[in-house]
Amino acid sequence: MEEHKAFVRELSPSGNLFLLITLRELRRQGLNYLAFYALQRIVYKGEFVEWWLCRETGLADYEISRACKMLAKSDLIVITKSTEDRRVKILTPTKRGRKVLSGIMAKAADRLEEGIPAPGRPRRLKEAAAFLHRASEKLRGPLQLEFFDAGLEGNPPRRKRKTRSRGAKA
Repeated sequence: MEEHKAFVRELSPSGNLFLLITLRELRRQGLNYLAFYALQRIVYKGEFVEWWLCRETGLADYEISRACKMLAKSDLIVITKSTEDRRVKILTPTKRGRKVLSGIMAKAADRLEEGIPAPGRPRRLKEAAAFLHRASEKLRGPLQLEFFDAGLEGNPPRRKRKTRSRGAKA
């Protein structure tokens, strides 16, 4: 358990840094962080299934659905229903969505550049990027995190019906 705590402790500054360098532009674009995450995944994959986002994040369906509807309303993605299973929503990025994501990442890169001292900047960035890439490969490679990958293959998970408890009959 100590390894997990140490990993989270070491990971937190980089996650906080990414939040800090993107937050100003996210607010300017009217996006929350969940919508930004969804937009990133949809743009990078080209086409994404909404329930995959639920599985990846571990968040409730309604939270993901709300973020996706906000993206669709802003013309950043298109939501269509699958031809095989009408319950499955297919998320596809728009040209505007790609452009907005690219702009957010460019602004974040500019803010990061401002914060890193010029002497040694290229070396520092190259080493840090290589380190993060190796760490990502370790976690997302053969030793994948379960909450990212549980149930991604096949059909969407079915919800379990709640059973009513029956009282003892007199």
